[in-house]
Amino acid sequence: MVRPIARVLLFPFAMAVLLVGIYTAAMHAPTPHHMKITVAGPPAQTGPLAASLRKDLGNAYDVSTVTSAEQARKQVAHGAVAAAYVPTPTAGDRDAGTPSTTSARPPRPSGPLLYVASATGAARANLAAAPFENVAVQQHQFLQVRDLVPLSDHDTSDTSTMYAAIGLTLAGYLSAVMLSTVFGAGLARRRTVTALAAFGAVAAITVWLLTGPVLGAVHGSAPAILVTGWLTVMAVAMATLFLSRLCGRMTALPAVALFMFLGMPASGAALPIETMPAPIRALHDLLPMTSTSAGLRQIMYFAGDGIGRYWLTLALWAITGLLLTLAYDTITTRRAGHHETPAAPRQTTEPTPAR
Repeated sequence: MVRPIARVLLFPFAMAVLLVGIYTAAMHAPTPHHMKITVAGPPAQTGPLAASLRKDLGNAYDVSTVTSAEQARKQVAHGAVAAAYVPTPTAGDRDAGTPSTTSARPPRPSGPLLYVASATGAARANLAAAPFENVAVQQHQFLQVRDLVPLSDHDTSDTSTMYAAIGLTLAGYLSAVMLSTVFGAGLARRRTVTALAAFGAVAAITVWLLTGPVLGAVHGSAPAILVTGWLTVMAVAMATLFLSRLCGRMTALPAVALFMFLGMPASGAALPIETMPAPIRALHDLLPMTSTSAGLRQIMYFAGDGIGRYWLTLALWAITGLLLTLAYDTITTRRAGHHETPAAPRQTTEPTPAR
């Protein structure tokens, strides 16, 4: 009796160890790695400053230079760099964007200017601003921070897209796990896929209703949000369906480890991806939650610009999971048929009756 109980309890124990181990290893001490920042202005001015920053910051930040504040604003607004420092801004440069809510400074100081875009990640913007705030303090100057793409008034914590992505991911792998656990091989593959597709639509609509019309936290094109939600559920569900063929009753363990415990830190939704360890950063563009959270952010703040690549990633997960499941089922069926085919009876010559 003791051994069966121990085997049953091994599952929640492994879940707890994975959650604590992966999350703590990834996020207990966030430190920037090659975070991109830039300095704008004439080369004679920006060159020495950039060289000094590179020497002081090491591999924590990648410091580049541009020749104009306009170039810097474009890079920041499109997320190409996390922050841009303008040592000698013009009056027009000071009017771009809105005053940052995280930096209490005089409204129009005479010192340098820093551009950020909190909509690309509030924590990322704050981390990118730190080196330039130190420069301003060392030079006894006030640093004016201007936010080119601020967060919504209904998303000031910058967590709405993260929680929406978590909900959609949960819907994807839990639905597949439940169907495989309750019905096993008794539910035909076609009916399973149809049920998951219908459930994905219901889950996407529900998440949109809760986060959008009801709470007002997630806004933007409703069709784009719904497509993102449905593709997320299908991507995770189809991959989990394949895992169920390999892992049986233990499917929930690899599914939650892959799509949640690794997916969350790798998405950069909780903390900037530049602060994650190298193995986690390597998964950033691969796992579905990155495409979900980043896709929803693009819809909310950037009119869906570049959403196609996130949809493509999710669609590839769904299609690949379905094809692998189909291949596995086909091979398994053929093997089972081969083993169950009865051997042909041996032909023997009837004895000639004696006359």
